[in-house]
Amino acid sequence: MIGSMDTVSTAATTDRATARDWVGLGLLALPCMLVSVNSNLLNLAMPALAADLRPSSTQLLWISDIYVFLVAGLLLPMGLLADRFGRRRLLLLGAALFGLASVGAALSVSAAGLIICRGLLGVAAAMLAPSTLSMIRLMFQVPSQRAVALGIWTASFALGGIVGPLIGGVLIETMSWRAVFAVSPPAVALLLLLGPVTLPEFRNGRGRPVDLASVALAITGLLSPVYAIKQLSAGGTALLPVASGVVGVALLVGFFRRQARLADPMLDLTLFRRRAFTVPQCGNALAFGVLYGTQLLGGQYLQAVLGLTPLRAGLWTIPSAAAYAVGGLVAPRLGSRVGTGRLLAGGLAASAVGFGILATIGPTSGLTAYVIGSVIYSLGLAPVYHVTTDSVVGAVPADRASVAGATLETTTNLGGALGIAVFGSLAGAVYRSGTASTGTGTQTIGDALAQAASRAPDEAAALIQAAQTAFAEGFCFVAIIGAVLLLAAALATPLLLRPRSDPAR
Repeated sequence: MIGSMDTVSTAATTDRATARDWVGLGLLALPCMLVSVNSNLLNLAMPALAADLRPSSTQLLWISDIYVFLVAGLLLPMGLLADRFGRRRLLLLGAALFGLASVGAALSVSAAGLIICRGLLGVAAAMLAPSTLSMIRLMFQVPSQRAVALGIWTASFALGGIVGPLIGGVLIETMSWRAVFAVSPPAVALLLLLGPVTLPEFRNGRGRPVDLASVALAITGLLSPVYAIKQLSAGGTALLPVASGVVGVALLVGFFRRQARLADPMLDLTLFRRRAFTVPQCGNALAFGVLYGTQLLGGQYLQAVLGLTPLRAGLWTIPSAAAYAVGGLVAPRLGSRVGTGRLLAGGLAASAVGFGILATIGPTSGLTAYVIGSVIYSLGLAPVYHVTTDSVVGAVPADRASVAGATLETTTNLGGALGIAVFGSLAGAVYRSGTASTGTGTQTIGDALAQAASRAPDEAAALIQAAQTAFAEGFCFVAIIGAVLLLAAALATPLLLRPRSDPAR
């Protein structure tokens, strides 16, 4: 992706990193932390947000996954724009949009307005992601220094996962759910102030143009079937959702056919002919799909079902984030001992065990099972992502490593977004069925809690108990499905990665 580069920076490529580069690294870690913190804060704020804005179950899912879908759909084209027009320029523009969209989200007075702002946050995050890693690779030319820089960059995501719940819990308890979106603007202001003087500019004036038709086909093709899934799970007329799903599938077919015809496609389909490239990505996308789909329910379960305060709920998510960080540290050593194929299968199996434990939670007790299950699946997920990254980059020539890395990030986010849509829709359907059978039908558990506040004590208690039981049943249902899918992937991985016996094939 870098190729022959016209560089605004005049530093020689063989120079060691300067103090300015290390300060710039700290600034580059800021957007990474923001993306990680933002995800954790939203999951924690969901119960308070739902009680205030009263979104439908479908709107609640869109608030969460419109962000991830747009990140997945725009990562590749934004990488091309960064090469063509300047990586620092796109980074700072994305940071400014991230800050403005965060302010808009904090001021939203309706679910529709919040969905729009979350979509803008997704666009901004897609602008931030390609620039940070590529700039680090160019700022730190000495391998030993680059290794340290990449370690700091990776740690920023883990740190965001640890401090995010703490910050979010305090803000939600002392102020409002709106305050969680106020975390980003100060960090964005610091990046915009110091970025132009500490970060060098890199661009390739002869970079590939962005194929807008491919971008439109990909995003529309992805969102149309997702709309169909959510609307069908919510009930009502099936004609429009079915038509939307059919159109979406046709658009995706058109997207893949276009990529196969283009001489310089946005998504290089030839990469997927290598099983060492494709199989880990599929396992990784599945794992993060299950993770994102259940994380959406976790914050609501801890607060709306178990009755924890936002701060206590946030504290109980920290063991999972810490386990993921530990898993990432030990994965390279395990991989060198047992092999990447076995480590990938073992990570998927461990994740399956964790989600299986998560499926034992109940409406009145389940905190222990929730924490143990989340720690185990996090320990399994970290090696899965490490093995996938190593396998994907190692399966392609060196000059295509950047494209492979961008493709990996796209499939990871796409898997997560589909997980939110599918698992969230399934859990919502189970919830509505459970509350309808008791005569206390509500769209969401937040809606049930809001209605209970205006009812007589006995009626309110019955409504809350029915809602909490139905929500726990939906959570258990999707956790079981996730565990089964991950176990099947763990068993299939060694078979799919087995070398072919006939080299001529």
